[in-house]
This record gives sequence, structure tokens and C-alpha cells, in this order.
Amino acid sequence: MKLDAKAYFFNAKMDYLPYYKNLSIELEKSVPIKELLPMIKKQSSDFSYPETNLYFRLNGMVLDGTQSVEEIVNKLGTELQIDPISTYRSTNGLTINDDDFMQSFELLAPYASEEDKAYYQTLYPLHYASDTFSYNNQYIGDAILLLAYKMITDGNENKEEILDVTSSHYDGLWECEYENNLFHAEDYSTEIAKLKEMAKDAPNKYKPLFARKYKSSEIKHIEGRNVAFYAGIDPLSQSIISNTLEQIESKGATAIRYSKMCKLAGQTLLETNPKTAYLKMGMMLLDAMDSGADLLIVHNEDDAELFKQSIGYCEKIAQRDIRLDIISRSKLMGMIGKAVA
Repeated sequence: MKLDAKAYFFNAKMDYLPYYKNLSIELEKSVPIKELLPMIKKQSSDFSYPETNLYFRLNGMVLDGTQSVEEIVNKLGTELQIDPISTYRSTNGLTINDDDFMQSFELLAPYASEEDKAYYQTLYPLHYASDTFSYNNQYIGDAILLLAYKMITDGNENKEEILDVTSSHYDGLWECEYENNLFHAEDYSTEIAKLKEMAKDAPNKYKPLFARKYKSSEIKHIEGRNVAFYAGIDPLSQSIISNTLEQIESKGATAIRYSKMCKLAGQTLLETNPKTAYLKMGMMLLDAMDSGADLLIVHNEDDAELFKQSIGYCEKIAQRDIRLDIISRSKLMGMIGKAVA
């Protein structure tokens, strides 16, 4: 099977910035996808990856490479982007400095048993799969929060200390908007939500002054426009996403693909940590805009209104202008219906 790979290259001793190389690789469907890595190295000797404790990202998903080529292609397709589990911590290609993983454990080490430590070590890939690291490189990680939840529910007598050290920390619990980025899905959103219920104090409310208001413009058609679609994490089938993009293109518009189309955008943080919520929201909107969009179609009507109401705050936090028209998917469908009628 032919795979089109876009591989990450970076050597901290030699390179100022990371870069990618595009390569074509032939692999049998039955072999583990990690066999892709030595074949890349054969074509580009400066490509690097760890020989032990191997974890990396394919199209943003964290995995260990034991999955078959067929399984990968069925889920991700044949165009694959290969990245380290943390580009911020990369030292040489897919090899990273992972000292931060056990540094986070030290927060709970005074209250943890050897069993707790062993459990935490099984959460290594989950730690680096956290989306929060995209916004805060100093975040303590989802794994330590899950350990905190386990220790408390197991009856650890230091409940208050555990909650204090994980939730009062600026880069801790209240930064977390859990999203599953593991190739084999593990949903811990319930555990994170329950841990937040146990914690006492969320950050203070935050709203910058003099933020501009969204200016609505009458949109009668989308022909000739560059249009992005925000799906969020609603349980949308791929067919709905594909259908929406096809509808966009059928009306003479260009459908824009961007990386944060199916990501949370701070919705669950707005009440407890609005500063991070507006940052995430702004980064999603900017991702669409920087990918070429001038109009954003939003699947959920409440999200569409939220983005309009928050756009000025997003600009203040991101320190950039966000020039996008925003409408809901239902309005797009109504527009298409009228055109057909």
C-alpha cells in the first residue's frame, strides 16, 4: 500500500526551526505502522525516532505504532503527517525530553503509594495527548489529574492537599478541557468534570475592557467566498461533515480545511477560566482565517452565537484581528433551500 508521509525533522543542536519532508512509502497492510519510521530514515538519514518507549503522532493522534497499516489507513487515510508527541519538547525528530512527565508526578508524590506511581506511569501517552499543551506549554497534564481523581476516589486521606496542589496551580486543573487525542479512544471527560466539582475555587472571572463587538453583515449567498466549517466535538458522523463541505462547494464557494475543525474551542471553560476559553476560541477562529477562510459556518447554533459575542475578547487575548463572518449551519441550509426553491 502506498502511503504519502509528511515527516517532522528537527535537531536541537543544529536546527533553528523544525521542518517537514514529503515522502512516498510502500508498506504491506498487515505490518505495524511503526515500520514506516525506519523506511523514512532509509530515505532521509537525519530522521530520528526513539528505539524504546516509542510514541508519536499521526495526523494529530497519539499512538505507539503497533497498529497495522490497514487499521491506520481505515481511520486516517493514506496521507499521514508524522510528528513527535510533543513538538515543543522535541530534541531530535520524534525523540523528546520527557522530564516533565515525572516532574508532574512530584506534585502528588508526597501522598502517593507505589501502586499510584505505577498507575501514573501507564498514563504516559495520555499526558502528551492533551490538547491543552497547544495553549499552555507549562500545563501539568491530564495524566496527573486522573491520578488525583483515582487517589481521591480510592479513599486517600490527603484529599484536600491533592485538590489544592492540582487545582490552585496556575497551570493545573482549571486549564483542562479534556479531549481524546489517543488513536484508541479513552474518554476521561467524566473524571475531569468530577474532579472540578470536588475542587473549591475556579479562577476569577476575566473580561478585557473595550473589546469590539461583532458586526453582523447580511449574507445572502456564499458564491465566491472561502468558507470553513466548525463541527466541534458533537457526535457528528463523517458524512455530515462531508455533506456540509460538498454543499459549500456546490454553491460556488471554496471549502477550507483547517486543523481545529473538530476541536473544542473553550466552551467548557467559559464559566471557570474565561481567559483560557477566549484564547482557545481565538486560536480556532484564527486557524480557520489563516487557512484562507473569510466565512465560518458553525454546526451548533449556540456555538455560532458564542463566537460572535466573544470575538472581541478573543482578539484581545490572541492580540490579533479576527476578520471572519460567522453563521450557523442551519442558516446555510436555509440559504441553500431558498436558492433551490
